[in-house]
Amino acid sequence: MSKLLWDVIRGNKSSIWVEWIYITRLRDRTVWAVSETTGSWGWKKLLKLRSLLLPHIRFLVGDGITFSLSRDPWHKLGLLIHLFPRGLNLTWMDVAAPLASVIINGQWVWPVQGYRRNSIEFLQILHSLPTIHGGVDRVKWKHNGGTFSTASVYDHFRTPGPKVGWSSLLSGVFKISRNSFILWLAILGKLSTLDKPWLSHLGRDCILCVAGLPETHNHLFFECTYARQCLASIRQQTRFPWPYREWRRSILWASQAWRGKHIVHSALRALGFDHIPHLTGTKQEALSRGGMRNIHIRLTSCRGY
Repeated sequence: MSKLLWDVIRGNKSSIWVEWIYITRLRDRTVWAVSETTGSWGWKKLLKLRSLLLPHIRFLVGDGITFSLSRDPWHKLGLLIHLFPRGLNLTWMDVAAPLASVIINGQWVWPVQGYRRNSIEFLQILHSLPTIHGGVDRVKWKHNGGTFSTASVYDHFRTPGPKVGWSSLLSGVFKISRNSFILWLAILGKLSTLDKPWLSHLGRDCILCVAGLPETHNHLFFECTYARQCLASIRQQTRFPWPYREWRRSILWASQAWRGKHIVHSALRALGFDHIPHLTGTKQEALSRGGMRNIHIRLTSCRGY
């Protein structure tokens, strides 16, 4: 949505959607001066982003033809119509007047004389006038070399966190989005295993085996009888070793051993952990059926997976 708002701010009339917004929503107003309490849900959400983007936008005053005198935040203090309505009244100008009304030959020329020029409101406007750069009015993004992008917006509003080594396990040309999402939950320990307090009504013992052990992430992927047979079957077909039977150490080892864009590493990242969606799906099926089906049937489906 930030990209859509940016196109409206810049007045990108090459976009049919932006042209429609200017005709039906804005009319003779600017996107900064319209109320965010009217219109469709999407339009109101778009307008709520204005306060977030504004500190990251630079308004470069040129000839003043594009910018509105009172309805665009070209001034360092913000929209003049909201901050100093009386100060604008002292200029005897219409609120829809362009900024060019107070620019002559590249200089600020405000049509205020006598005692009105010394009013508090008007002095506040004059005190922090921006530099006139010449040319046409421009709107620039303050970051990323002045080039707006969704990635740049995301980088400035997200909460940065430490870089994790296992992120490479979620990418690759052979990865399936659904499987990557389940693997991400498994790495974070967020899968709905039976050791979670909110699943206590289902019991804590693993339903995939008969060992009577609590179902944790490590048990589900390495200690469970069915999981070990499933992993051994995949390992036999793909012919790659799996040195650890502990979940955290396995993640650390795989993220280092299978790093890079080589096709073999991409294939191993896809095959090495794609049994996890099968295990979680099998567990859900077993819970709904009240028990496991024949393990040989399930192993056959695991190989096909």
